[in-house]
Amino acid sequence: MNKKTKEEDLSFFERVERLHPYKMIFILSLVGSTLIFLFLLFSFFMSLGNEGQKEIEIPAVFALSTVLIGASSFMIHPIHSLFKAEEISSLLTALRFTFFLGLGFALCQFLGWKALKDSEILFSSEVSSSFFYVLTGLHALHFLAAHTYLGFLILQTQSISKDPVQYLIAETNPYWHLKYELLTKGWHFLGILWAILILSFWVFL
Repeated sequence: MNKKTKEEDLSFFERVERLHPYKMIFILSLVGSTLIFLFLLFSFFMSLGNEGQKEIEIPAVFALSTVLIGASSFMIHPIHSLFKAEEISSLLTALRFTFFLGLGFALCQFLGWKALKDSEILFSSEVSSSFFYVLTGLHALHFLAAHTYLGFLILQTQSISKDPVQYLIAETNPYWHLKYELLTKGWHFLGILWAILILSFWVFL
């Protein structure tokens, strides 16, 4: 109780000072990425106003990719709690399902880009089409980084799951908790970001 009260009495800057360096870097990265995407989205809307109404048909496969990344966000949400509860089997299942749903999302993105390229929209000379390419491409790069780290974390989790001593050491290590916590938040961020992008495209294109 006293510990909780002391934490509540801390100022904003004192709370920031107590943040783990990795968490601070993660927060700053999210803020930076958010600002970049907001700037690009604003520029995209401005280009639409300058060029007039565009008749760009968004491939239906992007709807499926939205469902897949939403489902993967649902699957990854409890991994930190499962790790703390030592539910190794459920933890690995959630991580693997998320990984394969992520592969499905990536495949849908590729098929969507291919459909746009075949329709000569993706790489046209129009400014709005260029912003569409940059926004989806930048999201793809972020997703690739998160998905690669997810695969790496699955291998690490499988390794410690085979030895109860190693798992106990990992469970008492704050760095391991950060791995699951930050991956979950980063994955949710990518899911929300994609939902905002695809809704913007559907509404304004």
